[in-house]
Amino acid sequence: MAKRVDGAAMTGTSKQFVADALLPNYPPDVPMRLAHWAGLAFDRNRYSDFAPAEIWDAVFKVHSGRPSEVAVISAGDLALDRRPALIAPSREAVMSYLGADFRFTSDHYVFSQNHEWICRLDQDVTLIAGDTNFIRQVVASCGGLQSVMDLMLDDFDPGPSDSVGLRRYLAEITRTLRPSSNDD
Repeated sequence: MAKRVDGAAMTGTSKQFVADALLPNYPPDVPMRLAHWAGLAFDRNRYSDFAPAEIWDAVFKVHSGRPSEVAVISAGDLALDRRPALIAPSREAVMSYLGADFRFTSDHYVFSQNHEWICRLDQDVTLIAGDTNFIRQVVASCGGLQSVMDLMLDDFDPGPSDSVGLRRYLAEITRTLRPSSNDD
C-alpha cells in the first residue's frame, strides 16, 4: 500500500529535484542536467514492466540499504505540487502502484528519497538516470555496459543509417560510465 509523504517539504524538494535532474527532453535529445549522472533508456512498450525486469531488479538491489521506500508521483501531480506516494523499493511494488486505477496511462517519476536516482516513465521511453556510481553498480549487476547497451540498442533499433541519432543518444547518456582517456 502506498502512503503519502507528510508535509509540504517533500513536495517542494521533489519538484525541484525533478527540475534540477532532468530537462523535458526526449530521445534523441539528452535529458540529464547533472554532469555526474549517467542514464539507461528502454522502449517501455516492449516490456510488461516498462523496462527489462533485470534492470528494475538491479536498481532496487543497488538501492537496498538506503532509505527504504521510494517516491512515486505522476507528472500531473508533480506539476500541481501534490505530494508523492512512498512505496516499497521493488519492481513488484512499482508495477502494483502503476497498475492500480490505470496509473500507468500517465507519465510518472519514481525516485530515491535521497535523490540519488530517478526513473522517468513517459508513454514511450523508460529513462533510469542517477549518480554515475549508482548506475555503474546497476550496469555491473546486469552483465556490464556492453550487455546493457545491447539491450538498449535492440529496444531502439536505430538501423544502419541511424538518421534520428539514437546511437549518439545512448552513447551520450552512458558517457560517464565509460573509462575516460585520462584514466590511462
